[in-house]
Amino acid sequence: AMGAVWLVIAYVVFIVIFAVGVCWLWPDYVDCTEPPRIRRALLLIWMSEGLVEVVLWGVGILKPWTLLAIFICNTWGQLDAFLRFPIVYDLDSLFTVKQACLVIIKLMSYALGFQNIGKQVGWFVLVVLCCVFLVPILWLTALPIGDVHSYHQKHDVVDMDLVLRLYYVLRKPSERALLLARGRALARRAMVAALQYCPFLEKPLIHLDPSLERSSQRERRSV
Repeated sequence: AMGAVWLVIAYVVFIVIFAVGVCWLWPDYVDCTEPPRIRRALLLIWMSEGLVEVVLWGVGILKPWTLLAIFICNTWGQLDAFLRFPIVYDLDSLFTVKQACLVIIKLMSYALGFQNIGKQVGWFVLVVLCCVFLVPILWLTALPIGDVHSYHQKHDVVDMDLVLRLYYVLRKPSERALLLARGRALARRAMVAALQYCPFLEKPLIHLDPSLERSSQRERRSV
C-alpha cells in the first residue's frame, strides 16, 4: 500500500513539473534566448538524464546490458540532435528517421531491461515518460518549426552526423585541432561562469587558468 502511495506522489510531481516546466517555463525560455544558449541548456539536460539512467542501473532497476543500449541511443540520437540545434529537418529526412528509430530502440531496451516489469508497471511507465520521451519533447519544442525566417539564418552548427564527425576527427589532424580549440573555449566559458557564481572557487580556477584573474578583477570592479 505504501508503494502505491509513493507511486501516486511521483506521478503528481511529474505532472506538476511537466505542466510548469515543459509547458510554461521552457517555451518562455526558448522564446527569449539565443540558440547557442538553448543548445547548452539541452546538453546540460542530456547529461542530467544520463546521470539519472546510470543511477537507475546502479540501484538495480535496469539490467546491466540496458546501459549500453541507452548510451548508444542517447549519444547517436539526442547528443547528435542537440549539437545540430537549431537546424530543422524534414519529416522524410534520414536524420528524422534515425531519431525515430533510436527512440523506439531505447523504449524497447527499457521494456526488455527493466527489472520485475510485471510487478512494477506503474514505475516502468513513469521512468519511460521521464527518460525516453521527456528530453525529445524539450528538443522538439525548442526547434523553430514553422519559423521560415530562422531556416535561413546563419548558425555556428556543423550539419554532419556524429559518427561521421568522429571519423573525421580521428583521421584529420585539422579536425582534431578544431575540436581541441572548441573544447578549450567551452572549458573557459564554464570556468568564467563558475567564477561568477562560485567565488570560493577563485583560487583553484585561477591556478588552472591564470588569465581568469583579469575576469575576476573586472567582476570586483563592476560590483
